[in-house]
Amino acid sequence: MSGKLLGGMLLLAAGTALGCLRAERYAAEVRRIRLLRALVSAMITALRSTLPLVSELLRETAAMPQFQPLRFLQDAARHADCFPACWAEALSRDNTLTEPERAVMETVGQTLGSTALEGQVAALSLCAEQLAALSAEAEPAAKQKGTLCRSMGVLGSIFLVILLL
Repeated sequence: MSGKLLGGMLLLAAGTALGCLRAERYAAEVRRIRLLRALVSAMITALRSTLPLVSELLRETAAMPQFQPLRFLQDAARHADCFPACWAEALSRDNTLTEPERAVMETVGQTLGSTALEGQVAALSLCAEQLAALSAEAEPAAKQKGTLCRSMGVLGSIFLVILLL
């Protein structure tokens, strides 16, 4: 009897953990979009204050601790002298970005260094607005789907425990 009880508790714990892991993926997407928006804002600030070369801008932003989780940025910064090819290549290799996020970041790469300062700032500001819209769309969806995943994990594991006991 205690073996069945222990097995049931393990199934319940596993189902709950799986539901929570899936919910965390949705929350991570929201955090990533916010981080991308902060990256674009940091680029705008750097362009307005010091007007660095694009390669310097990539290296400086990649060195900031808050942007360490952005793999494509770290990859592009290592090959910053080959901009914009390094940016496009790094984006294509980063499988954590969704298609809308990738599209906005491709626009960022096409914008940097392509026009005068005010043109770059205006285009980057539009990209930041697009990321804000993506974030506003993803937040309620992540909350709703996260709750659903956690509930399904718990309920699914309870169902299995009942079925197997």
